[in-house]
Amino acid sequence: MIALLLAIGLTLAAANAPADTEPHSLAPGTVLARYAAALENVKEPRLISFDYTLEQTGRRMLAQTHRVFRDGNDERDETLTVDGRPLTHPLVRIFRGRRNRYTLALLAPRLGDYDFAYLGAHKDVHHFDYVFRLTPKMHRPFAITTMTIDGVRFLPIALDFATSGSAGSGSIAFGSNEHWWVPYAASARATMATEVATERLTFYTYRFPRALPPSTFSGGRPAIDAPPAGAP
Repeated sequence: MIALLLAIGLTLAAANAPADTEPHSLAPGTVLARYAAALENVKEPRLISFDYTLEQTGRRMLAQTHRVFRDGNDERDETLTVDGRPLTHPLVRIFRGRRNRYTLALLAPRLGDYDFAYLGAHKDVHHFDYVFRLTPKMHRPFAITTMTIDGVRFLPIALDFATSGSAGSGSIAFGSNEHWWVPYAASARATMATEVATERLTFYTYRFPRALPPSTFSGGRPAIDAPPAGAP
């Protein structure tokens, strides 16, 4: 009888216990396995348009805003403003066969190329993000040094990097936009002679059109509707 009462009491206690809604961090090996799987399945949009700001300091001071249209490896880059002044006629540059330099496919580190050391997890509202220190297995002129992995999509939300040539370093921030994973900011700092040069790119107003007009990659201006400007 005592055993039966204890069993009933334990069952009732379990039923009335508050639900455990707190997120739990995952083991580093599990995070890296999910990261590798997510990276294998990530896709890049073939058609994309976005705006970005460019700021440089050091030997050359520069502030510009641009609008970009891409179809695969073809790119149209329009300079819209220089040092805060709108251009009456945007400066248009057309690039053929130019790979997008800020995609995960190009920048995200592969497990076979680096040693990953777990640094810890940071709670982000309802989930954890995971931080790893990376050491390349062989010398690289451009190497990722730290990576933060989003605990929902298991894709990088931050990559820190270092270059060997100009004692350079920087970071790139990623996030979701619709169902794509895109860059939102990139910064770099390098020592050149006795000066320190910095550059910062901020990407915003992403668009994913179904088609681009034939004039996009010629001298004409594309006839494409854009949503109201503003950083996401």
